[in-house]
Amino acid sequence: MFKFKIPTWLRTLSFIFLASVLIYFAFRSVNLNEVWVHAKKAKWGYIAISFLIGYSAVISRGKRWVLVLESLNKSVSSWHAIHATAFGYLMNQVLPRAGEVARATALNRSDKIPVNILIGTIIIERTIDLLMMGILIGVTFILSSEEIQSFLSITESGVSDNSDSSNSTLKIMILVISLLICLLAFYSKKVKSSLFFLWMKNFVSGMLDGIKSVGKLENKTKFWQHTMFIWVSYFLMVYLCFFAFPFTEDLSVFQGLFVMTAAAIGYLVPVPGGVGAYHYLVAMALVVLGRSYEQGLAFATVVHATQTLMMISTGIVGFFSLTSKKVKSSSNGND
Repeated sequence: MFKFKIPTWLRTLSFIFLASVLIYFAFRSVNLNEVWVHAKKAKWGYIAISFLIGYSAVISRGKRWVLVLESLNKSVSSWHAIHATAFGYLMNQVLPRAGEVARATALNRSDKIPVNILIGTIIIERTIDLLMMGILIGVTFILSSEEIQSFLSITESGVSDNSDSSNSTLKIMILVISLLICLLAFYSKKVKSSLFFLWMKNFVSGMLDGIKSVGKLENKTKFWQHTMFIWVSYFLMVYLCFFAFPFTEDLSVFQGLFVMTAAAIGYLVPVPGGVGAYHYLVAMALVVLGRSYEQGLAFATVVHATQTLMMISTGIVGFFSLTSKKVKSSSNGND
């Protein structure tokens, strides 16, 4: 049996290459001057509020993590968990899905909790977030079925003068993503005909175990309160930015949910920070709502840049905060 493993540097380059391809096709055949004109119209007060709401979601996620750890009789500092969570978001900007390992390692160094336990709690969190994502998509399908049909139709037939470009862009994006996923799957696992079914079985089993674990928490109410707060914050981060632009300020809450879903799916694409995929999907969602593609790109670029700045800045603060705590702890131990 042969078992292949892609080197970390090659995976990183693959993700960067994919992000570059997606951002190229998102902005190809676009009047960048027009995008800039629309972006300059942003009311930065709303953008700043979106930034703060984004960080409040990070804080809530850190506190939720503490609840899970306390159920395992592991006492940790809330701020350490928050800073570790922020650091994890920072690492996700560099290498997709590396954030989970990074924040587990960071909290292990600051609070001496075994990494395997931390990874287990993160899996529980991710299971619940995946469940929430499924609910979000389901609700969006119910409330915005017409918009979704238009979205699917518009990506097939194109938009006004850019129909051929839009259609080819979508096809190339799907092709590149599919090839990358197949490549990673081939080289990271043993080649067996039953591998996919075994993976699906383990995946579903893991999800069920994660959901059952939440039922065993001592403070289930607080856990779900934090979960709801996190996802409402994700919605507000996008919806409040509608009021920052004259071309989106009249959009409704339901339309905000539709755009948020497109944004969330964009972040699921395995590229650093959802770059390219986020811009294209959010821009196309706004095209469905009657805005131009340039207006959609302006909105997506400003909102994505705000969220990225939030994750990078708070992640850096979290890293240095945890590092300084470790240095102080080590110096005290030597006295």
